[in-house]
Amino acid sequence: MINKLIVIGIDGMDFDLVKKYEDKLPTLSKMLKENNYPRLRSVFPADTTPAWSTIYTGVDPTVHGIINFVNVKDRDNSYKPFEFDDSAFKGKTFWDKLNEMGFSTTVLLPMNIKQGWGINGTMITRPYKGEMHVFPKSKESLYNPKISILGTEAKFTSEAKLDFLKKDFFAKSDEEFRLTKLAIENENCDFLFSYFSTTDGLCHDFWRHCDENHPEYPGENEHKNAIRDLYIKMDNHLAEIISMCPDTPLLVLSDHGHGARPVYIARVNEMLHRFGYLEPKTGASGSKKKKKSLKGFIKKFALNFVARFGLPKWAVKIARKVPVWKGIFASGNDFDWDKTVAYLSDLSALKNYSYGGIRVIADDDKKDALCDEIIEKLKTVMIDENTPAFTWIKRTNTHYHGEYLNRYPEIIFQLDEMYGADWNLGEELFEKKGFMHRLSPGAHRYETAVIASKGIILDKPQYEMTDVRDIILSVFK
Repeated sequence: MINKLIVIGIDGMDFDLVKKYEDKLPTLSKMLKENNYPRLRSVFPADTTPAWSTIYTGVDPTVHGIINFVNVKDRDNSYKPFEFDDSAFKGKTFWDKLNEMGFSTTVLLPMNIKQGWGINGTMITRPYKGEMHVFPKSKESLYNPKISILGTEAKFTSEAKLDFLKKDFFAKSDEEFRLTKLAIENENCDFLFSYFSTTDGLCHDFWRHCDENHPEYPGENEHKNAIRDLYIKMDNHLAEIISMCPDTPLLVLSDHGHGARPVYIARVNEMLHRFGYLEPKTGASGSKKKKKSLKGFIKKFALNFVARFGLPKWAVKIARKVPVWKGIFASGNDFDWDKTVAYLSDLSALKNYSYGGIRVIADDDKKDALCDEIIEKLKTVMIDENTPAFTWIKRTNTHYHGEYLNRYPEIIFQLDEMYGADWNLGEELFEKKGFMHRLSPGAHRYETAVIASKGIILDKPQYEMTDVRDIILSVFK
């Protein structure tokens, strides 16, 4: 029995999708309606790793430092992946704080936690390097987590294998719920947190098959209800949790929303070039054209190959460790760095996200003024006479203020959601030339995370990720 609070984390659940399927999601719908449909905004960037880190610790990414802005192609054309271990979290999470306050906790499959640690209660980690850990070890036989199910991670699955992938996602959701149900039935503790992973992954892979408004929706197809059906499954899980613990408050939240990865591109580096902040390398035009043509051919071949055959796990592992492929999409060799003072950051350039950042090269005492100048220029860029390219654009140091601010680009932005930022220069600022949507049709959204509750009053219309920890702890004060 869970005595004081249950928190269910659902990766990538989107507020607008919950509203779309509301009549099929009676449990979530009731929880939202009773609190006047509160909104939850993700961290920036709206990525799983920094978002859950903020939920656990209550501080933004410039304070905890777990962020995914990596300058893949900096001026030295180097790549420095960011890594972290459990020491980044141990003693800092909301469950550690509850233990300090004298409350017992059960923590199931927490995102970002790798090896795990002993707590006043029970912890089961997610699969990491082929292993899962149960604390205390004496409870391994009770839970017997199925790593063969939870450890599946398909990246860039071919079209022909989507049906198998969908079955994997639903089986994983069932296993995550089995562990949650076992904890409710067998633990006698004050608090339960359980993380469900599959909503995010399924949306990444199935979005264009489910969204009738997507530019590349294939028409009537066997996967058109995959996202809806997984949302219904999650709603059923929540209903059963409530039936098992009718008097225990329940908080449901996601780390970010989910929508379509843009099919159309906005050439941000071309904008910067036209305003005089970025200079391409000079040289023989024939040589440049050949190089661009070769990169285009390699990119097109790679995308078509993966779309047809998928990408095996061994190839994904190699790509992570030896990421030379990133140069195909975004290369520092494209520009004259002696004459360039601003360029698109890696996050947007590689993934065609509609949000991202711009790195600015200037002395510290001149950087803010230069950023403001660039921002004002970019605000004038229009997709058409009624639609600005940027929904918003600002200096990062007006948004966040922590000690790890230097891990961010100096400017952050949100484009119109139909458009993804693109690295390459070109004659047209806006074109239907996106590439990542072919590999991963879904993408994260910043403004549309979910927060809903039963037995907890959510009286603010808008919440931030940094509010979640305080909401949890307030139940125990």
